Amino acid sequence: KDLVDFALNSLGLGQVVDTIQALGTGYWNQIKQIATQLLFAGQQIWQQATVVFQQLVADLQNHATDALPLVVQAIGQLTSLVGQSGKRDLVDFALNSLGLGQVVDTIQALGTGYWNQIKQIATQLLFAGQQIWQQATVVFQQLVADLQNHATDALPLVIQAIGQLTSLVGQSGKRDLVDFALNSLGLGQVIDTIQALGTGYWNQIKQIATQLLFAGQQIWQQATVIFQQLVADLQNHATDALPLVVQAIGQLTS
Repeated sequence: KDLVDFALNSLGLGQVVDTIQALGTGYWNQIKQIATQLLFAGQQIWQQATVVFQQLVADLQNHATDALPLVVQAIGQLTSLVGQSGKRDLVDFALNSLGLGQVVDTIQALGTGYWNQIKQIATQLLFAGQQIWQQATVVFQQLVADLQNHATDALPLVIQAIGQLTSLVGQSGKRDLVDFALNSLGLGQVIDTIQALGTGYWNQIKQIATQLLFAGQQIWQQATVIFQQLVADLQNHATDALPLVVQAIGQLTS
């Protein structure tokens, strides 16, 4: 379950996916984009948006035949909320980090498909690890320089860069958000020990680690203490791993 699914499920949209998608992919894509931006918009905006989404879900369940105006109205309200948040979203963060702000217009002029691919790759790179990020930065810097010098030949340059970047992201072993959470918590050192107990335990740890990314600084810090203790205990008492992992999962779940 990627970041977008996490956002949509947190907002209760799973119940009305089909109704919204039936209106056309454009509406659903807008909802997805807004939901993702909301993850980074702060607690206050998130709560206001939750109210709008809950109302939309209730309205769609009661008046599915009138879905279009309801969805358009909700998108309008949500777009103004996200705008208010003044927070750069994840994609903007990735694109700006990679220096692409300078050549947005040139790439968009080739067609939205190319720009969307660049955005998708840039977002995946945020979770691909330092080594892949550095290699990708070189490709992007070259692309920016080339586009500034040869804007009229933009198409082959962009296609070539997308090819190189796609193979880089593939290489990364697709370390996603979950890996990012687990590594931030120091769990890389004891993966094998936990996995040896059965996939169920490891899956629970992964799920908890991902939820913690969105649980706020205070909860994250408390959880970090538990995870550090677990890592230390597992390194010292690997043969008694099961009770240690069960105890940690209990503490983290609460």
